[in-house]
Amino acid sequence: MTPGEALRAVCDAWEVGDPDAAASLFAADGVYEDPLYPAPLDGPDAIRAGLAEGMGAIEDCRVTLDPVVEDGDRVLAVGFFASRLRDGGDRFDFPFAILVELRDGRIARLSEYFDTKPLVP
Repeated sequence: MTPGEALRAVCDAWEVGDPDAAASLFAADGVYEDPLYPAPLDGPDAIRAGLAEGMGAIEDCRVTLDPVVEDGDRVLAVGFFASRLRDGGDRFDFPFAILVELRDGRIARLSEYFDTKPLVP
C-alpha cells in the first residue's frame, strides 16, 4: 500500500461510515490526530472507537483531495470534507489538510489540520 492509497482508503472509509476499515489500515501503535478529538487516538482499537462515534454522527459524506503529494512513506493533501449531521441535518463541511505517514505498509500517523471554530458551538 502506498501512502496515497492509504489516505484514499481512510477517506473511503469515512464516506461509507466504516470505522473497522479505517482502523485496519493502522499499525499496532498507529496514531490518529484530529482537532475535534480531545487527544490523539492511539492504536487500532481507540481509532475504531473514536471513528465510530464521529462517523455515526454524519451521513452523506464525500471527501475530495487535491492536490495530493507523496514523498517516500508520506503523503500530504489538501481536501474538502462534505457531510450532513444526522441529528438535525445541518451541513458539516470544511476544508482541511492531512498528513499520512506509513511504516511497514501500515499507517503510523495520520494528522488532520483544520479550523474548528466554525464547526463547534
